[in-house]
Amino acid sequence: MKLNELLKADLLPKKILLMILLSISIFLSENLFAQQQQQSATMRVGRFWTGITDNGYRGNFTYTSGFFPNDYDILGWRGQYMQANSGSGFQIGTARWLNPYNTDSVKFNRSPNERAAIHDMVDNDFMPTGKITVPMTNYVRYKYPAQTIVNPTQVQTVSLTDFGTNDPSKLSDGTYDQMITVTNEYVYGITLSRKIIGWTQNYNNNYIIYDYEFTNNSDKVAVFKGKGQTYDSLYIQTYMNLNNGEYSYGRNPAPGSNEVGFEAAKTWQHYHGGRAADTLMTFVGGKVPGNMRVFYEYGADDPSRVGDNMGAPIPSQNGRLIGTGMNFITILHASKAPYTSAANDVDDFLQPRITYTGNSSQLPYTSSGDPYGSKNFWAMRGGLFDLSKLTGVAFPGTMHSLNPDETGKSSYSEYVSGATSENFMYMSFGPYKLAPGQKIHIVYACGWAGLDTKVAKEVGNKWYKGTLTNPTNMPNQNTGWLPANFAFPTNASEQDKIKDRWISSGIDSVMLSAYRAKWNFKHNYKIPQAPPPPTMVKIYAYGDGVEITWTDTEAELLSNFAGYRICRRISSLDTTFYEIVYDSDKFDKTTTHSFKDKGVLALAQYYYFIQSKATIDANDPNADPTTRGKIMYSGRVYVPNIYWVNPPRLSQEDLSKVRIAPNPYNINDPQLVAYGYTDQRGINFYNLPIVCSIRIYTENGDLVKTIRHESTVRAGSETWDMVTSSQQIISSGVYIAVIEKDNGEKAIQKFVVVR
Repeated sequence: MKLNELLKADLLPKKILLMILLSISIFLSENLFAQQQQQSATMRVGRFWTGITDNGYRGNFTYTSGFFPNDYDILGWRGQYMQANSGSGFQIGTARWLNPYNTDSVKFNRSPNERAAIHDMVDNDFMPTGKITVPMTNYVRYKYPAQTIVNPTQVQTVSLTDFGTNDPSKLSDGTYDQMITVTNEYVYGITLSRKIIGWTQNYNNNYIIYDYEFTNNSDKVAVFKGKGQTYDSLYIQTYMNLNNGEYSYGRNPAPGSNEVGFEAAKTWQHYHGGRAADTLMTFVGGKVPGNMRVFYEYGADDPSRVGDNMGAPIPSQNGRLIGTGMNFITILHASKAPYTSAANDVDDFLQPRITYTGNSSQLPYTSSGDPYGSKNFWAMRGGLFDLSKLTGVAFPGTMHSLNPDETGKSSYSEYVSGATSENFMYMSFGPYKLAPGQKIHIVYACGWAGLDTKVAKEVGNKWYKGTLTNPTNMPNQNTGWLPANFAFPTNASEQDKIKDRWISSGIDSVMLSAYRAKWNFKHNYKIPQAPPPPTMVKIYAYGDGVEITWTDTEAELLSNFAGYRICRRISSLDTTFYEIVYDSDKFDKTTTHSFKDKGVLALAQYYYFIQSKATIDANDPNADPTTRGKIMYSGRVYVPNIYWVNPPRLSQEDLSKVRIAPNPYNINDPQLVAYGYTDQRGINFYNLPIVCSIRIYTENGDLVKTIRHESTVRAGSETWDMVTSSQQIISSGVYIAVIEKDNGEKAIQKFVVVR
């Protein structure tokens, strides 16, 4: 009797029923059913950026060129792995599936190990990527403003491609600022509709929500001949980790050549939601009923290196911490049972029923006794649970494995499926019995939280000096926000432990972010909307200060409009931070605004951004209680700081007051970096007339360079990049500068260059 006849007669023993583990978004192939990627899009309205492909396959995205603001502490997900935070990464496993694409029943009359090999082949041969049934759309609420930077000798227009099609009407059912949608069909005849949304609103801009609906449409797929299939033991799994991301913070200045920096493959991982005690969520301000399901990870100490390097302190930068960010995924909704009407879709807090961490190569799996012969399906069904159980009172019917940071061991990889290379956080939903026409709804948020970058610098500096004290409000006086049995690195000093407790306070921000994401979902994505950014920004460098002009008519029409703020920083270094130089109220309304910043140093490099403000109503039912009555700002990413502005010194006519600085010039002077000399090369002439000539000679009298200074912005300064007229960089030595007015009046000065 052939396989299909056995199945119809229900004579085939369950232990040899066909199982196929299908990765949504795995290997591309050339067969009829595979569909190559047609479009891709990037979510980048907040602090968590990610790339999305329309067929759910992995992508190849990068964010380090162009605008990737380090002050905003962004995690940019490259998408080279198929994980939850790139909008793919789902696997579907079922224990009963008749392959309609393959009629060779001989292949299935094999041992479990042989079938496991065949499964890999089936993955490759049968629609391994999602057939695109509804094309991708990508809409954004606002465009980049028209931004111009005007320096004394150069006008620069900031030109960036909008990260989606500007059409606010497509976003009218929520307050999100970007939405990507696409629908795919997979080999089971299961259709996945993906809706991916993000916010610029500053209390909710560090996560992206993925709203997914799985539908069994097998009865509508021709190859199933209109009958369809019911999957009686269906699991849906997703996974993710920190590795393969790009980080805007910690790059400038980068760690020294003998320093490792942050290693995203070396992390602790923790699932919150498996125990009854997890039903209350704690963050600063008290406990809020949350029923939170949050998987998060944070940088671990590398036990193979000397010292406690948790948080990635950089000794050459006075201990600044660059590895305090935390990656998280929080489940906002998971169907308790399949449904046909959305009114019957009920969330099941026990989903995901199975969680575990580790690397698939380290799974302690043996095929003996397993009817399916697949280690991935074994783990997806909870195979690790008997070998590594979550401690404490777990919810009945769940199979959550032990959290690595609760093993009581000081190494992040010392658990049953741990690896020293990299580990993943797995979540498995099910088992479901999914009939044709039925749906499963899973909604989750991925995000990036942790210790504030300014605080991370301060903590690292004090740790380096040995003066660091514990944070306040620690839930555990020994381990801070870490598990009570957390094992600090071997030989960690008390200063090391205090540093690690500070890092652990980032868990508080993870939980707060997860709470806000859940509130957002529960309120139909209608949290208070961020105000519109300016439509025009111009920044002028004058001799008497920097002038910023802007227009934002749409923001001023809002009933909750609250004014503007302008922030300024010197240099683009991670170690400098923006300060507010202008902060107005709701009466600041006019067609075109203007502000002159006079508190600047001549010829230093300054960056500015401007945001409109709006007040969240103290009684707004759609605002979560932690944000009511507070100020919102327009999206930080809408005013990109690509070009700096160099304010010149005000001009004057007395040549005896002309000064040259730095003098002597020393390429190793740290002040050159501190004031924003990105290439550490520049000689400045101060107190010049509006019009003059500068001739530079060697000590032997050879002419090196002639500079014509004619300022249209009242500038009394000029910067020479130390490049000769023949495009050669000058060498160390003594040089002579002759400054001459058009009427013949001259002044002569010497300066020294040390390279």
